[in-house]
Amino acid sequence: MNAGRALAALGALLICATSPCASQVIPNAHWRTIDTKHFHVHFTPELEPAARRAAMSAERAYAKLASQLTPPRGPIDLVIADNVDYANGLTTPFPTNRVVVYAHPPLDDLSLRYYDDWLSLVITHELTHVFHLDRTRGWWRVGQHIFGRSPALFPNQYEPGWLVEGLAVYFESDLTGFGRVDGTYEQMIIASTASTSGMLGIDTWSLATSRYPNGDLAYGEGALFMDYLARTRGDASIRTFVETSSGATIPFRLNHMATQGFGISFSDAWRKWRDSLVASTPVERAPMFGWRDVTTGGYFIGYPRWDLDGSIIYVASNGRQSPALERVLEDGTIERLSRRNGVSPNAPLRNGSVVYSQLDLTDPYRDLSDLYLDRNGHTTRLTHDARLNQVDARADGELVAVQSSPATSVLARVRPDGASIRVITSTSPDTQWAEPKWSRRGDRIAATRWTRGGFTEIVVLDTLGHVLRSLARDRASNSQAEWALGDDAIVYASDRTGVSQLYAVRADGGASVRITDATTGVFWPTISPDGRSIAAVRWESDGFHLGFAPLRRALEGPTGRVARSARADTAPVPPPPTSSTAPARDYSPWHSLLPRYWLPLVGQNDFGDYTAGAYTSGSDIVGRHAYSAQVLVDFVHGQHAATASYRYAGFGQPVIQADVNQYWDTYRAVDSSGAFVGDLFRRTRDFDVGMIFSRPRVRTNAFLSVFGTLEQRDYTTDPAPLINEIVGLENPSRWYWIASSSAGWSNVQQPTLSISPEDGVSISATGRLKWLEGSGPLASKNVSAALAAYKSIDAGAFAHHVVAVHVAGGVASGTEQNEFDLGGASGADIATLPGITLGSRRTFGVRGFPVGVESGTHIVAGTLEYRLPFTRPEHGFGLWPVFLDRTSLSLFGDAGSASGGFEVPGSLADHWIASAGAELGINLAVPYDVPYLLRIGVAAPVVNRSGLHVASATLYVRLGFSF
Repeated sequence: MNAGRALAALGALLICATSPCASQVIPNAHWRTIDTKHFHVHFTPELEPAARRAAMSAERAYAKLASQLTPPRGPIDLVIADNVDYANGLTTPFPTNRVVVYAHPPLDDLSLRYYDDWLSLVITHELTHVFHLDRTRGWWRVGQHIFGRSPALFPNQYEPGWLVEGLAVYFESDLTGFGRVDGTYEQMIIASTASTSGMLGIDTWSLATSRYPNGDLAYGEGALFMDYLARTRGDASIRTFVETSSGATIPFRLNHMATQGFGISFSDAWRKWRDSLVASTPVERAPMFGWRDVTTGGYFIGYPRWDLDGSIIYVASNGRQSPALERVLEDGTIERLSRRNGVSPNAPLRNGSVVYSQLDLTDPYRDLSDLYLDRNGHTTRLTHDARLNQVDARADGELVAVQSSPATSVLARVRPDGASIRVITSTSPDTQWAEPKWSRRGDRIAATRWTRGGFTEIVVLDTLGHVLRSLARDRASNSQAEWALGDDAIVYASDRTGVSQLYAVRADGGASVRITDATTGVFWPTISPDGRSIAAVRWESDGFHLGFAPLRRALEGPTGRVARSARADTAPVPPPPTSSTAPARDYSPWHSLLPRYWLPLVGQNDFGDYTAGAYTSGSDIVGRHAYSAQVLVDFVHGQHAATASYRYAGFGQPVIQADVNQYWDTYRAVDSSGAFVGDLFRRTRDFDVGMIFSRPRVRTNAFLSVFGTLEQRDYTTDPAPLINEIVGLENPSRWYWIASSSAGWSNVQQPTLSISPEDGVSISATGRLKWLEGSGPLASKNVSAALAAYKSIDAGAFAHHVVAVHVAGGVASGTEQNEFDLGGASGADIATLPGITLGSRRTFGVRGFPVGVESGTHIVAGTLEYRLPFTRPEHGFGLWPVFLDRTSLSLFGDAGSASGGFEVPGSLADHWIASAGAELGINLAVPYDVPYLLRIGVAAPVVNRSGLHVASATLYVRLGFSF
């Protein structure tokens, strides 16, 4: 029996289960481990000082959380990694409690930059997930006693992201005194929606939403809602709720669980919270006198810079297109200049070129930032693996940038061609840098400096990196310095009043003057070359907007006087964090590889009899080893099926994979007159070994796999003597050698709001050779290839229309030739529980015809689709676990032909079939946050329907794109 037909006995929970997070650390690095009371801390040698600090921070966070929540079971694996240039953490309770923290301080992140000890903050956040998600009671705990740590048996994983992440953000602030609840970014988002739309409902807080700021809605609204509940219902109510949800029979009854935990339903509590916020939130107003918005699209706009011609360049990500550098002219015209991988500062040069930084993958595991130069439409990469970002350029082309180093950051000067990099500030985990800006004369640098204790300050340095003076220092976010004309003053952003405003301060020191009076927040000031205007970005309910105002009136302050001076905070600096002194040892993967769970499987064989079995899998902490195994037992006919797979990533590239597979096929045996005489059974055993190369990049993706297989085929019959009478089966046991390879390349784009892949092509090909052992001729040879192309059309809707084309072909030959099947509706292979996949990708699909309506050794198929956006609901249905984001329509035509082989003589021209139809595409999330594309379609055969006796129309449902 084919393993793909297996059904899990857990039924409806399959689609809701969460698979373990992919740690995405470097599996072939030299990993080391230190052990503490509750943690195994894994790190690479250059991160040992940070890992020792992390070990102590983790134990302190564990003790604080244990006083408020039930401690998790067993030790926790904590990985400190430094292979990406952005701040993030990952947590999973399956198969064991595992946490990954990327050692990149988030000083460059608007929502995360308010911290005392960033490592302690992110560990507290991720450890809250462990305490929350590991907790099980009631029948969930009974199920885990039987099935182990099955991913389907953690009840709190079924909760919406706003609740899971909201609790983690709440505790990150409650236990550290810093973090997002006490910061201003999330407050800004809520204030803007409260003043314009009366607050977004709970059913809009999905991690899968395309509404800006996307997942930040779930984090921010969820965290502040949890904070509201803790303040109004008591801190102890958080624990009561977690205990209630951990034993709830149905994990989706959120209001019922909230009533038991908080004494009020989530729906009622949200209405009270909304009313209090709407009543206390002022109406949005212009941030300064004479302000004029010059962009209207919302979403993300950032890092504006005046160019010499009086235009303003900025980086934008509007959801409809990939991120790009744009220019707004004096008349309001917006030009898209060049594509970007993400959003980061761009520095214009006098010769018209632009230097900038962006992230890109350098291999499957490293995502690092480097410097690039755009000149006359041509992009040159200036540095490689230099980890430089937030670049600024002096008039002569000399660059200054932030360089990431293990667990901290420094400032570095870079030659215009990127050939020389010189660090100009000292490296310390207690001092981090951001946003350097050359003075207009090029003799000084203004930058943001963070120091231990949660202090940020605007400092002025000389060109060698020596600090000349500090201009603003307190426990707030002081950032984004900009030099005024003449270099006698600096304008910067600070949220010291609870809202990010712009301030001006003399470059030689003195009091800061607040020059804006925004309700939500203003960021990234930039002053025009003539010094007469200031541009900045302000937050509104739909995202960021670029605007500008006259500078002379602005420097007088919003009320014509000093609003508040920035005085240095006199609070004492906390002592340095302690570090673990535990001995370090080489990393060992074996304890984490042990099987921790099993899933029951039920299937059916070709006789309709049920089979039963089990599935398990495992992987080590850093992803070096991974395996899976399943068996299905046939109690009636003894046709047992089994599959085992092992993957080794210890080389980095390639990944080595080995598989063993046994399955059965049943055929009807007939005599020369066509009368049925018995059943023929074939047992196939495959022993595969191969390697997989991958080359992921932000804009392209490529892969190559090469496998060798030893295949054993054994034939039996019922009745048994029939085997001796079947022609060609004189030897009922055969061995084959198989060589196969697949390759693919793609450069398609898929912006946030898109309803289809856009503006690119995807190419793939597969080849397979098969020999009978001891025989000369090839038993079979086949090759197939597919090409998909996508072109967007801007028709003014919330997303682009897309014309999509797919063509595929295949040829097979040999003494035991394989045949290709034509027909059917294609979908995506979507994993639910480990070992369980829903959907099926069909290379030669023709909708409206059943799979295998024609088969042959020669095959071609093609599709033309027109895809267009339809609606954009962006909401759920109360607290039910379904979120509806957007919908689309598709009109299509399919055609294909197959010929050759055993039953289809003639040429391809003789066997064409074709269909036409339409689909409704629904981008939804089930439960709450896991995105899927559901396609509901109808297809009508238009060529060869009567000849093949198929229905006049077929209704079908599929998951994922057709191609």
